[in-house]
Amino acid sequence: MRYSPFFALSLLAGLLLGACSSTVTPPESDDDAKSSSSKAKSSSSAKGGTSSEDKCVGDSGEPWDGTTAKEFACGTGTKLNPYVILTAEQLAHLSFVIGAKDADYLEKYYKLGADIVLNEGDVIDENGALVADSTKLHKWTPIGNSNVAFTGNFDGDGHSVSGMFINTTSTHNGLFGNSSGTIQNVTVENGWVKGGNSTAGVIGSIASEGVVRNAHNKISVTGTGEGSGGIAGTKIYNAYQKVAKLENCSNRGVVKGKKLVAGIVGSVSNNLNIVDVQNEGVIEGDYGVAGIVGHLGTNTLVEQSVNKGNIYGKEYTAGLVSFAGYLQGSASNKYGTLDRVVNYGVVEGTKYTAGVVGEAACYNVLSVANLGTVVGGDYVGGVAGHSKYAKIDGVYNRGDISAKTRVGGITGYNQEGVTSSAYSTGKVDGDSLVGLMIGYNYNTTMADYYYLEQGDREPFGLNNGGGVATPKSEKEMKSQEFAELLGDDFVYDEDLNDGYPVLGWE
Repeated sequence: MRYSPFFALSLLAGLLLGACSSTVTPPESDDDAKSSSSKAKSSSSAKGGTSSEDKCVGDSGEPWDGTTAKEFACGTGTKLNPYVILTAEQLAHLSFVIGAKDADYLEKYYKLGADIVLNEGDVIDENGALVADSTKLHKWTPIGNSNVAFTGNFDGDGHSVSGMFINTTSTHNGLFGNSSGTIQNVTVENGWVKGGNSTAGVIGSIASEGVVRNAHNKISVTGTGEGSGGIAGTKIYNAYQKVAKLENCSNRGVVKGKKLVAGIVGSVSNNLNIVDVQNEGVIEGDYGVAGIVGHLGTNTLVEQSVNKGNIYGKEYTAGLVSFAGYLQGSASNKYGTLDRVVNYGVVEGTKYTAGVVGEAACYNVLSVANLGTVVGGDYVGGVAGHSKYAKIDGVYNRGDISAKTRVGGITGYNQEGVTSSAYSTGKVDGDSLVGLMIGYNYNTTMADYYYLEQGDREPFGLNNGGGVATPKSEKEMKSQEFAELLGDDFVYDEDLNDGYPVLGWE
């Protein structure tokens, strides 16, 4: 019996060390302030902070000198008067106080007041390769680590953190290493991160009910362990059923890794809602490789999400999710839902390869589409490579699919599930168990399956106790009548999708 991939967290103590120093710029006159738009000026605020009307200290826009400030620019850490961060040295101060478990800074509010430059110049090239001299780069210490989670609220306020450089074998890497708080409105760019388990551009690991919102990754990420992602490396197991959220995030960076590698989140144990995310970066790995999520566990949701990047992996490789659910379940269990997602990217893998989900076990797959080319070996499909006890409804494939065995336009191997309202127009090629709809169909409840006529090609490679699929001509498929035949999920517009029906949400 195979089992789903789990992520094993290593507990590494990560007490951050740093020399606490800062250069304080005195307040400018009113005339000086009017003539300068690139710097924030003010009186200093101590740990106790100043009022919201006080000015802030710090020369914004200057590259990091590698030191750590003794205090923030201003603020008291409350929701109405957050600690303001204007310089890289002040951002390093946040990393220090969180790593040191300073109780005065727990569950506080922090806000960027300017773009932060950790290293100046080009760190990576347009293909994501490291081009800077690594011996001259300042190394970033993540905010939080394997033993300490950030518990506050960090608002990037639309600013960026550029030039981040991490090169380590340890775990929990990114701008943040570990967080159960809120991270929002920030972009990381022109950076390079390499690390062990739980490595990403924005946050290494999301804990408990942590929130990541409106975060964007444009740096290169390389993971040498388990759980690598553009936004987050992992979402760890939470026994208290508190649901974490990852919303309105995107990845444009190259993400490479070994096990559980994805554009958004490498691995999710349970209790995470992923909504409105997009990957445009190239994703490469060995096992569990996908555009959005490597592995989805129990009580999980991915909806309104798109992959446009090319995905290259081996076992369990897909445009959206490499593996969703658990094989140990039963037909009555549904561990989560993929809803309103689409893949445009090329997907290449070996076993369990698909445009949407490599393997769906006890999972809902609803209103999804694949328009990308899929190439694999065994268990390969436009929507799912292998589905077991899954509910698949309102789906279509327009990509070409090629593999060796168990290969289909919709599913490579459909096993004991419920599936309805689907069509496929893509070419399907293989050596054995090849079907324009399903490679091997076993004991599945089916309805409303349609495929584009392609000579004498059959809809099933082998249909063992399943339903039927109906051939349609191109003219028949490109019609309002066909969209209505498919059901409420589909709409027809002759100017969209080459005239074939599209899902209503697209």
